[in-house]
Amino acid sequence: MRKQVMVIGGSYFAGRVFSILSSRGEDFHLHVVNRGRFPLNLPNITEYKCDRHDEEKLKNLFPEDLVFDAVVDYCAYEPLDISTIFDMLPGKFKQYIVFSTASVYDQTQSRPKTEEDGYSTNFPDDAVGQYMFKKCLLEIELEQEAEKAGIPFTILRPTYIYGPYNYAPRESYYVQRIMQGLAVPVPKDSKSTFNFVYVTDTADAARLCIGDERAYNMVFNLACGENISYEDYMKELVACNGKPFLTREVTVEDVIAQNIPLPFPLDNDELYSGELFAKTFDYKYTPFEVGMPKAFNAFKSIYGPRE
Repeated sequence: MRKQVMVIGGSYFAGRVFSILSSRGEDFHLHVVNRGRFPLNLPNITEYKCDRHDEEKLKNLFPEDLVFDAVVDYCAYEPLDISTIFDMLPGKFKQYIVFSTASVYDQTQSRPKTEEDGYSTNFPDDAVGQYMFKKCLLEIELEQEAEKAGIPFTILRPTYIYGPYNYAPRESYYVQRIMQGLAVPVPKDSKSTFNFVYVTDTADAARLCIGDERAYNMVFNLACGENISYEDYMKELVACNGKPFLTREVTVEDVIAQNIPLPFPLDNDELYSGELFAKTFDYKYTPFEVGMPKAFNAFKSIYGPRE
């Protein structure tokens, strides 16, 4: 029997890939709730146009007899986003899965952060810092609401997600410059390392957690075990492009002074361990050399020359 899954968001990057992959086969029927800006129009998916903050509409959105095997929440950003779902849809779901972020950890530690590490207590005083802080609050909110409702929760904390549909200016920043013949800035004195998770791996993670007791009341980092530097990233871009491209060396000081929008950390490691999820579900993450060409080609089709 298909599992009935309520997806909040589900049409933009990671959520879209989850919806696309989950629409195939006989395992799931998705009930995707969002503002309707990016329709999916896929089999095994029912789409509902509803803002999650429209409480009156939300509580009357679904048939009375429909009980979801799980909620998969891709767009909880503000305090009360999760508690509102519990309040408006009491008894309507058996598990709540939320996508958080690995950035909730203390970033001063250079070793890979594990699920045993605590929340940061010193977030930057900017929009990014507020995003991280609110994700911490939402994780706590979920645990409290799930305990009151007597249902299991699952928290997924991905590191840098990459792949097709990525709206964050990461892969697209580089591919666009390469395709346009613009010099790609390379920070020659950056020694930082970071890691990634391919977008289909995040979709697999959510699907594996639905209805599986091994995921109940658990927190999982999602991160491939490869530590990547800017030098490694440039080498992979050359391999994806099939030939060298125009570059210009810059220093970390140049990047800051010129406000160059490089997408990864410059002067500190940002590493996470995804081993707990991999071991729990016997899962193998997509290697960077496998995922990055797919991401590159997806953005090349947008920014590259027209046939």
